[in-house]
Amino acid sequence: MATTVLYRPLKRLGQNFLADKWIAARVVSNAELSTTDTVLEPGAGYGTVTHLLEKEAGRVIAVEKDRRLAAHLRSEFKNSSKVEVIEGDVLRTPLPTFNKVVGTPPYALSSKLILFLTRKKFELASLVFQREFGERLLAEAGTADYGRLSIAAQRSLAIRAIMNISAAAFRPRPKVDSILLRISPKEVNTAVNEELFEELVRGLFNQRKRVVRSSFLHFLSQKIGREKARSILGTITLPEKRVFQLSIGDLEEISRQLSKALKSQGQTIV
Repeated sequence: MATTVLYRPLKRLGQNFLADKWIAARVVSNAELSTTDTVLEPGAGYGTVTHLLEKEAGRVIAVEKDRRLAAHLRSEFKNSSKVEVIEGDVLRTPLPTFNKVVGTPPYALSSKLILFLTRKKFELASLVFQREFGERLLAEAGTADYGRLSIAAQRSLAIRAIMNISAAAFRPRPKVDSILLRISPKEVNTAVNEELFEELVRGLFNQRKRVVRSSFLHFLSQKIGREKARSILGTITLPEKRVFQLSIGDLEEISRQLSKALKSQGQTIV
């Protein structure tokens, strides 16, 4: 099991490899694996976590974009009946069906990987991210870290912090610490028009510190003109808050009212 860096890390891929075997064991145990599980490992690197997954899961899909590391993994697991190594971008490469996601993906992949999970069917994920990124995922309404990423993630996913991880656990050592998260899917409010909701959140959070009424009017005026925006504003009940204080429930309710108002006036904005 490799714990030293054999190849020069590629900065564009955000490569920092987990070298601490105890941490690797925690990442794997957090996923509560059994031999019936098929695990997707995004960014398998040198296979430190992959070896542990091989022992616990029924099947492991180890995806690695770096061709040097993919070749290393193929050699490392050439005699394994459980591990399938796929060379490519985990977000674009056709993947077999999986039910769990485990690993320490490159930091550069973080945002897109979370959005990938919001669209996929899976049971549980145990993933390590940059600590600052993890705090944004976990941020509550009204806090400085709360924003579009927090909302997009928390609408679809239940996210829990398991442990902080020192930068010393990685090679080469990154400038920041990391965090291990436990992630599972949750029910989404299907009564909400998703395109409208995303457009509303994007528009409002462009002015996150303004009061909701002001930001909402500005957003809607850009879409349909100020006169029509004022007309619709008069039909909608808005919370007396600033934008960054809006809960996901608040935003879904505003989106629902806006959808109804637009429809009644024959207007669309998406």
